[in-house]
Amino acid sequence: MVMNIVSLQRRLVSTIIDKMLILLFFILVSLSLSSGYPGGELGVFTGLTFTKYNNIESKMTMHERHIIINNLLEKKGLPMHEFTEEDYEYYKTSLDVYQKYVLIFVIVNLLYYLFCEFLFKASLGKKILKCQIIRKNGSEIDKRDIFIRTGIFASLLLLTVTLQMYLNLNAYAASILFFGILDFTVFTKQMSLVDKYSDTIVVTQK
Repeated sequence: MVMNIVSLQRRLVSTIIDKMLILLFFILVSLSLSSGYPGGELGVFTGLTFTKYNNIESKMTMHERHIIINNLLEKKGLPMHEFTEEDYEYYKTSLDVYQKYVLIFVIVNLLYYLFCEFLFKASLGKKILKCQIIRKNGSEIDKRDIFIRTGIFASLLLLTVTLQMYLNLNAYAASILFFGILDFTVFTKQMSLVDKYSDTIVVTQK
C-alpha cells in the first residue's frame, strides 16, 4: 500500500467536514442537556458568542432576563413566553450558561476525535477523504498514540479558553486563535501541533 502525506487541500476539506459534524453533535447534545423550553439556553449561549468574555453579564439571572424579554414582547403585542421556576433554572446567570456550553463544546470535541481515532485511526472527515493517521515511522497508531494526541488537543483547548478570559475575546475570536495555534504548522510543514508533538502524520491511501 502506497502512503503519501496528505495534501493541504484535502486536509482543509477534511477539517471542514469534521467541524460541521462536531457542530451537529454539539447542538444535539446541548439540546438534550438544556434546561427549560427547547433551545432556550442554547439560544442564550449563541447570542453570547458575539460578546467579549468580560462583558458577559454575570449578575443578571435568567429569570430577570426573561422578564425583560416578556416586557418587550408585550410592548410589541406579541405572545409572551410562559417561564416557570420548575422547568427552568431561573437563577442561573448568563455567565453560568456560557461556561456550561463551552464545557459541553470542549467535551464533544475531545470525545469526537478520541472515538474516531480508536475506530478509524482517523477523524470522520479524514476517513471520508481516505486519509489515515500513522506514526512517522510508517506503523499504525495505537492506544498510547491516540491518548497522547487527545491530551495535546485538550491542552490546546484549555490554553485557548484561558487566553479568551485573559485577552477578553469573544468566542469567534477565540476560535480563530485556537485554529491559528493548532494549525499554523499545517501550512508550513503539513502537520498540526498535535501531529508534531505526538510524532504522527496524516497520509492518504491509494
